[in-house]
Amino acid sequence: MPGEDLILRVEKMSRHFGGLKAVDNVSFHVRRGEILGLIGPNGAGKTTCFNVISGVYRPTSGQVFLDGSRIDGLPAHSIAARGVGRTFQIVRPFGGMTVLNNVMVGLGMPRYGSFIKS
Repeated sequence: MPGEDLILRVEKMSRHFGGLKAVDNVSFHVRRGEILGLIGPNGAGKTTCFNVISGVYRPTSGQVFLDGSRIDGLPAHSIAARGVGRTFQIVRPFGGMTVLNNVMVGLGMPRYGSFIKS
């Protein structure tokens, strides 16, 4: 059936902050196994788009679906439990660790039932 391989679907998503339209009527989809990039200049709304998808913000309008289930409006921890995560630019990563180990720090989230053991 067409569309079965869609893992993420964003439909007419907008996020406004007062009169500022940070994201305005954005639609796209990502198929299972596909790699998609979101590019644009500073202030174009890329981070806000990811913040809406990951549940940091709720959309002003539009819908977000993950594996066919609607996730917009769910709290960030519920979306993270479904496997959607995001990272932030780290100005000061852990210098004594490899890139992989820096990325794996996020795997110590309570979702796995424990904290990182030292």
